[in-house]
Parts: sequence; C-alpha cells; structure tokens
Amino acid sequence: MAEELSLESLRDEIDKLDEVIVRLLDRRARCAFAVGRLKQAQGLNIYEPGREKVVMAHVKEVNASLEGPLTDDAIERLYERIMDEARRIQRLDGERQTEREKTES
Repeated sequence: MAEELSLESLRDEIDKLDEVIVRLLDRRARCAFAVGRLKQAQGLNIYEPGREKVVMAHVKEVNASLEGPLTDDAIERLYERIMDEARRIQRLDGERQTEREKTES
C-alpha cells in the first residue's frame, strides 16, 4: 500500500510539473513569436544556426550543473524539437503576414 501511495504521490507531482512545463513552453513560444515578428520586420532569416548553437550550449551547461539523469544528448533532442516548433510558429506567422500584405495591396 505504501508503494502505491508513493507511486500516486509521484504521479501527482509529475502532473503538477507538467502544468508548469506547459506554461513555460507557452511563454517561450510567445517570445519566439515576438522574435519572429522582429526578424520579419528587420528582414532577417527565421533559421539562425549560430543562435541555436548558443542556446544549445547554454541549456547543456545548465543541465550539466544539475547533475541529473538527463544526458546532453537527451537535452539536445528536446531542445531541437522546441526550437523546431519555434521556427514553425515564426514561419507560419510570416506566411500569414505575407498573405495579409498581398490582400491589402
């Protein structure tokens, strides 16, 4: 019974953490959206490999300082996906913006 309670309490904790993670991902996506708008206004490319390398190095450094169970490869896979979604958000918004400009002219 104690094992079940422990399992249940751990799952409850995971559920709470998932809520925090989703909220943080939402905040990150909103920032990426704003970055995309600025890039478009300044005529910059959505994909910036140099910036992504900086982000990847930073999150790997943070991960290493935690000394937890996630490897650098795991962090890299997670952040590749996160950054891919950020680029998708920026690309779709850029496409919508271009369509609006076409219909307005």
